[in-house]
Amino acid sequence: MERKALRILALVGAVSLVLAAGAVAQPIGAIDSPTEGQTVSGVVRVSGFVLDMNAVQSVEVLVDGAAVNSAQLYLPRIDVLLMFPTYAGSPTAQPGFITSFLAGNYANGPHNVAIRVTESASQAQTIVASVDVVVDNTVNQAPFGYVDIPSPVGLTGANGSFPVFGWALDDVSVNHVDILIDGQEVAGSVGSGSPSTALYGYPRADVAAAFPDVPGSLNSGFQANIDTTALVNGIHILSVWAWDDQGLGRDIGDRTIQVINNAANLAPFGDIDFPLDKASLLCTNFTSGSDGYPSPCTPELCGAPLFVPNFIEGWALDVGARLDQGQVAYVELLLDGQIVSNSRTDCVQQGATLMDCYGINRPDIAQLYPGYVNADNAGFNFTIFLAHNTNDLSNEIAIYLPTTNPANPVPVGFTTPGKHTIAIRAGDDTSTVTQFGAMSVDILCDQSATGSADQPSFGFIDKPVNMEQISGNAYQVFGWAYDLQGVQTVQVDVDGQVVGNATYGLYRPDVPPMDSRVRSANVGFSFILDTTQLSNTQHDIVVYVIDHGGHRTEIGRRKAVVNNNVSTH
Repeated sequence: MERKALRILALVGAVSLVLAAGAVAQPIGAIDSPTEGQTVSGVVRVSGFVLDMNAVQSVEVLVDGAAVNSAQLYLPRIDVLLMFPTYAGSPTAQPGFITSFLAGNYANGPHNVAIRVTESASQAQTIVASVDVVVDNTVNQAPFGYVDIPSPVGLTGANGSFPVFGWALDDVSVNHVDILIDGQEVAGSVGSGSPSTALYGYPRADVAAAFPDVPGSLNSGFQANIDTTALVNGIHILSVWAWDDQGLGRDIGDRTIQVINNAANLAPFGDIDFPLDKASLLCTNFTSGSDGYPSPCTPELCGAPLFVPNFIEGWALDVGARLDQGQVAYVELLLDGQIVSNSRTDCVQQGATLMDCYGINRPDIAQLYPGYVNADNAGFNFTIFLAHNTNDLSNEIAIYLPTTNPANPVPVGFTTPGKHTIAIRAGDDTSTVTQFGAMSVDILCDQSATGSADQPSFGFIDKPVNMEQISGNAYQVFGWAYDLQGVQTVQVDVDGQVVGNATYGLYRPDVPPMDSRVRSANVGFSFILDTTQLSNTQHDIVVYVIDHGGHRTEIGRRKAVVNNNVSTH
């Protein structure tokens, strides 16, 4: 810190002279890390600041005069602006940068590390700072990283389950990540993608941007979910250790956790996976015959009504089971706050398929919540049918639930076309109830004015997941879409503006077994999004489908955070 302050002070006089003389100011800057004469090995972090009255296009790190990597720019540096207040309104009002290079790519001995600035308008290039370092590849560098969640301020009032997120890197390979509480391991990953009680290998585009040539930087994220019922109430210390393939480890973050568990706050929790927020629920227009089914079809002629099913799927868990306080006893589907279906009373089986049930196998949840009671069977699914009788002038839409006989769904209530809210309510054996997953849906009956069946399109956005950090000029938005009459176009919209049409018809053999309404495996879509054209903030990504009748349906939306210039600590 002392050397950094001296470097900043050394620049102050020179900058003052340039500005006082009214000359065209060239960029100035400093390298904070590494320091002059430092011995380096493994991943060498290069960070500092650049100030310029002109817009900066890039900052590159040069080793022995050859460009290696471009740095992340526009990182806040309040300490620098306090010393150089004239630049507070300049294009470099956030003057910090960070990048790195691999010491293993260079021979042992002295090397020069420099920073070159390229200005946007003039394309003028200036070397603004350099330091001499000594590479020693005989030194094994320990892994490094950061714990994002919980934050450095810690976590108060933790109860039930809480997540741990972060990232870890090594110049060769991260062997595993251990999560400890009070010095005892409570979760750990055994390498990327291996069976474990924590997961290592999540995408971290922000880390890859800061450490572009480090092996595995793009998939350096880790995640674990900690069950606090195994801890006594009170203050605990959480530590995360990352280990390399040579057995060298490093503590990459400590956090203070306050645990407060009692029966009242050990409520169920979970989420709705399908559909996505703002998606459509399909409704069928029909003219009833004497049997109540769409005419002229009867159960005897068709074997089943022509109603198109709507699926609501997700998962629910309850850590109260660990303390003998019960577990998830039932899950309810709510439409506008009213109970439509209850897994305890409405669960049925048609062939090998369970409908309106809780207890569906979810190996992905078991992987995310290892050791949690019933985590491997935490899934729920609900199937509802919506139908409007054209003989009924009231515009009411009947809600049907499946029975063991596919030809005989049972009516359970009514709703209307338009915007509605669905949610899930889960209760445990001790009558603790939680509502979660609330989202807006649009109930649409046939869209065709001619009377021919034309259902809304439906589908799913696989990437990005909600609140994912995205970056770069080639981020792939992908998923699947289907329409009973055929898909004409898949549009990708960002913040209310269509940015392009996705490639449609990609092979997705996983979709038809997952959704019985889909009759083709060529339903995938993909769109390359240039996030560098977006501001570094939260954005709405919406996918619309236009069918062959020209009708446009929103199949869902995701919130994503563009993060092209973010400090990785």
